[in-house]
Amino acid sequence: MPPSPFVPQPGVPPQTLPPQKVAEIVVRGNERIPTEQVLRVVSTKVADPLNEEKLRNDVQAILNLGVFADAVVRIEPLPEGVRVVFVVAENPLVQTIEVKGNTAVGTADILKALGVRAGGVLNTVTMRAGVRAVEKLYQDQGYVLAHVTDVNVSPEGTLTLQIAEGRIEAILIEGVHKTHEYVVRRELTFKPGDVFNVNAVNASLKKLFQLQYFSDVKAQPGSGTAPDTVVVTIVVTEQKTAMVSFGVGFSNQTGIEGFIGLRDSNFGGNGQAVTIEYSNTALFGLSYGISFHEPYFLGSRTIMDVQLFNQTTIPTDYTLGLNNSFQYDATQVGGILSFTMPLGPINTVNYGIKAVTSTFGNPLVGTSPPAGFPFTPGQVNALILGIAQDTRNDPQTPISGERITLGGEFALQALGGTFQFKRYDADYSHFFPLGTETTIVGHVHLGYSDVALPLQEQFYLGGQSSLRGFATGRFRGDEMVLLQTEYRFPLSALPFMHAFSGITTVLFIDAGDAEPAGATAINLKPDAGLGIQLKTPIGPFRIDYGISGEGQQFWVSTGVQF
Repeated sequence: MPPSPFVPQPGVPPQTLPPQKVAEIVVRGNERIPTEQVLRVVSTKVADPLNEEKLRNDVQAILNLGVFADAVVRIEPLPEGVRVVFVVAENPLVQTIEVKGNTAVGTADILKALGVRAGGVLNTVTMRAGVRAVEKLYQDQGYVLAHVTDVNVSPEGTLTLQIAEGRIEAILIEGVHKTHEYVVRRELTFKPGDVFNVNAVNASLKKLFQLQYFSDVKAQPGSGTAPDTVVVTIVVTEQKTAMVSFGVGFSNQTGIEGFIGLRDSNFGGNGQAVTIEYSNTALFGLSYGISFHEPYFLGSRTIMDVQLFNQTTIPTDYTLGLNNSFQYDATQVGGILSFTMPLGPINTVNYGIKAVTSTFGNPLVGTSPPAGFPFTPGQVNALILGIAQDTRNDPQTPISGERITLGGEFALQALGGTFQFKRYDADYSHFFPLGTETTIVGHVHLGYSDVALPLQEQFYLGGQSSLRGFATGRFRGDEMVLLQTEYRFPLSALPFMHAFSGITTVLFIDAGDAEPAGATAINLKPDAGLGIQLKTPIGPFRIDYGISGEGQQFWVSTGVQF
């Protein structure tokens, strides 16, 4: 076998370049790569003085093409000067390409990012760039641990790309005391054996934080026992989820009264919410309300809500005008059972049944209703059905996205009820982000019934959740429209208010109307005002001040209105 032109031979002294001109430049050893492609990167030209430094640079430029495994230069004497010979060895021909180890990203997408084509000479420059592109493809999709571990070409021309995606070996939970581990684990969208995805981890952390069981949630990835594996540790800091309230007082309307309330959004550490409210007055006696929320009914993603109540209130009616209002006693006894089932990541359907018996009477003191006022005592037995779509970025403090709900309540005498009607609701909110903490919200709420509704089932406007510049229940009817807009921004954005973080300032405008069934016109009643919203362990706490043509109102509320 002749000696390789690419390996220095023992006993052969290095050539000394004679100070002659270049008479000819040739390329040898290339079979598939055109000579012109090689010469385009060569800086040495015919008639140039022979320059050793330029020749070394030319060899490197040829190698930088990426299609040659090796390249050397030889000098051959000619009568008119010297011949410069670039001897090259081509990379192997790629016949087929195989990708191994990929499960999270499809082979077609990987080959597209790699950019190496079968049927051509392997280009190592293109391949190195392609390897980086493949790893970036994984990283852009959240697979930050994935990397290419090996690239090789077989004698048969098969290019094999080996990928280690970085799988989850185990998931550990730390920091839980009251909360059971399974309550945390069921919110995780990843499991052992999955490819580690930082987007899935962050989404799960967000879901855990939104439960409001924890004041802090974080993930700590660590090396697994096997190569290219990771152990994910979820670290939580529990916060108080139970609240007890009680008191004793006296009212001119109800006499001596006492109350006690218990609320726990993580009852027994099981992720269930329980609310119990109990009161006793000299006039009405016992009143109570019990609610139970099960977010994973029978281990599924279906939510179950149960409400039981026996409550007496003293509503104010404004049918005869603001200055001719009157009051009455209303007692409602019954319950609601409903289920909410996911139809996908953003869609849900809810269904249930409602059974409520209502009675009415005159108050012990105050202005009584006029004679012949149309009280509607009786029992409402109704089926409940609704759908919802929610793309808000955060259900507690949304900045972007939208939420739409469509619902119906179908009271049937066939179910043993006193009344028969169809009552429909449509609610839509859209959030226009103006930065990371500022948003403009548009909200529309529509209500409609096919017949005149019982007094206790009508749509009511006025109060902290609707027309905030009017008294509670100021307007009522069988059809309703409510339009609202809010500008929400952090209080710390105002001059000299930088220390007040976690407080949102709200400017709002409301307009709405409620009319009897069959009304042909609406008369919107406007109001405007401002408010502040604070983040608390039990959810948003809000104070609103509204002004209308009938005066001003002050409201304190918890939770999210829209």
